[in-house]
Amino acid sequence: MSWKGSFTDRAEDTLECTMMALKRAPTALATAELLQTMEDSGPSLARGILTALEVHVPEILNRANRIADERGSELALRRLRSQPASLEMIIRRASEEAAMLGHRRVGTEHLLLAMLSAHDDPTTCALRAAGVTQDTARGTLRRLLISWTDDGCPKPRVNVA
Repeated sequence: MSWKGSFTDRAEDTLECTMMALKRAPTALATAELLQTMEDSGPSLARGILTALEVHVPEILNRANRIADERGSELALRRLRSQPASLEMIIRRASEEAAMLGHRRVGTEHLLLAMLSAHDDPTTCALRAAGVTQDTARGTLRRLLISWTDDGCPKPRVNVA
């Protein structure tokens, strides 16, 4: 795929696992699968953001499924159908997020920010209901990045004595 090489290893692994999950369950929400993969794939900035914002991913996924079910029953009543975010849209938007933040490579944090930019997606609605917006996620990302160096290692703490 065209995104390989510009993404961090963790982000590439996250996307590949999400794609496999969507192949197994083609009707699943891309954002829900991506969020679950972020939760399952070990330490990452996206997971750090979610942890700092006290997000309980299983609760978000349950809420997203309820929202999707409710919307499914309302489709006959709506003139304009809402479309859940596609993984392609999230990948494209994540690249834009990284560029806006001046980052050379796209990481899981940019995937999370891209997911939050989907306005009418059930998973995004569930995250917003839990208080997670692009602004809160960006602010948390900035705070997390202050404590890390460019090579991904924590900055050494200096004892002032």
